[in-house]
Amino acid sequence: MIDYYDIIKGGESETVEFKKSTGLLREAIEALCGFANLRGGYLFFGVTDNGNILGQNVSDDTLKNLANAIQLNTEPKLYPTIEKALIENKSCIMVTVEESPLKPHVAHGRPFIRVGPTTRKLSREQYDILLQQRMNGYGFDYQACQKATLDDIDSEGVYQFLEVANSVRNLNENIMLPLDMILMKLGLMQDNSDLTRAALLLFGKKPQLFFEGSYEIKVGDFPDNQGYDTLLNDQEFNGTLINNFHSCISFVLKAIRHQSRKNDVIRQNDYDLPIEALREALVNMIIHRDYRQSIKSTVEVRPASVNFYNPAHLFGPAITIKNLTKRHPSRPGNKLISKIFYLMGLFENWGGGTLKICESMKNAGRADPVFSFADGMFSLALPRE
Repeated sequence: MIDYYDIIKGGESETVEFKKSTGLLREAIEALCGFANLRGGYLFFGVTDNGNILGQNVSDDTLKNLANAIQLNTEPKLYPTIEKALIENKSCIMVTVEESPLKPHVAHGRPFIRVGPTTRKLSREQYDILLQQRMNGYGFDYQACQKATLDDIDSEGVYQFLEVANSVRNLNENIMLPLDMILMKLGLMQDNSDLTRAALLLFGKKPQLFFEGSYEIKVGDFPDNQGYDTLLNDQEFNGTLINNFHSCISFVLKAIRHQSRKNDVIRQNDYDLPIEALREALVNMIIHRDYRQSIKSTVEVRPASVNFYNPAHLFGPAITIKNLTKRHPSRPGNKLISKIFYLMGLFENWGGGTLKICESMKNAGRADPVFSFADGMFSLALPRE
């Protein structure tokens, strides 16, 4: 649970802004735009510039009108988290906006960014840089793949997915609909009939025709904890993201030590790592990775641990390495891809994936997982002992 006072006592900063009331709405929306264009942040209504708690009237209509005003006056639209906050027994409002995958955003037609505790107009050069990053970075899976046609989509794979989603998530979608209509409903085809990159990554017949390396997963089984010269087995999976997931989890389960024992009339495999932790780690790697990078995702099975490594991005201020081990919001880097994995029952969209990893490792009597992030690369080690 967020400690409001702990945030406020640090004063205004690059990620924190105070407004006396919602009467200062225009400046507040500009600040939220600045947060979204940088590292995200928190904005409090009912708090003075020096951190004194004034409070203000907060009703359901207040929160609803605030949300509408933010959406109407930002482009691309911002959808921050808005909540009533009781601080020193006074009603305030806290607005949380994350670093956006679709930046640059504008507020009232102008782009802003945070510089220390102030909100400033974004320069034209900075705006152009962020716009280029939007087209080639996060927001990647929403972008159109204009060279692709329906002939590039594995229709059988789409209908098989639909049957799973209807069963697992009660999607209740008509499997007799035409392929293009299904893709439109899933958000995988745009209104002008362009297929999204997500559509090709998830259901493309040959993803390699449209992407270089970014979607592939390289896995290896190593006899020691360091070095790459000796391998027991290795493979590179370059099918769709869905097929890569199933192939990779199968490889890892075969590679880790296990014993087979008879349980009534069936035989049960006991693995030295919980399957739930492995599945969550792999799903997280797929839905959170930075697909603008041509670096392959890798999974290394070593005697001491199974290690996951991929290019990614952390969305502050809510998501940090420290926060991965406690409750935090869900912020998938690729929302269309995560939506499909959610509908297959492989992703819960609650921000609890890393908590499941920690909990399942603890229940299995294993050491805590090790999360780290440096130079745009995310890594996770699951100790086997």
